[in-house]
Amino acid sequence: MGNLDRVWLAVPEDVGEKELQDAFRSYFGADWAEVLDVADKSFTYNAANNAYFAVRDLSPLQDLTLGQLLEKEGIGQPPNIIVS
Repeated sequence: MGNLDRVWLAVPEDVGEKELQDAFRSYFGADWAEVLDVADKSFTYNAANNAYFAVRDLSPLQDLTLGQLLEKEGIGQPPNIIVS
């Protein structure tokens, strides 16, 4: 569980690896390889993404389902996107 920090929807398209990584660093203030979960995948794999987001203050939760969390927070509808 954590707090949504930043959402990057204006990801440049049709740019090379260096340009995309430079834009990523400029937006998030961190190098791609340091924070991206799939940085070890190919550039083509990552370049297909049209949105990135940052989460802060992550903390582990055990034995809590999404349904239980939504109920606890009074949220009736599940989210449209879940990233794992």
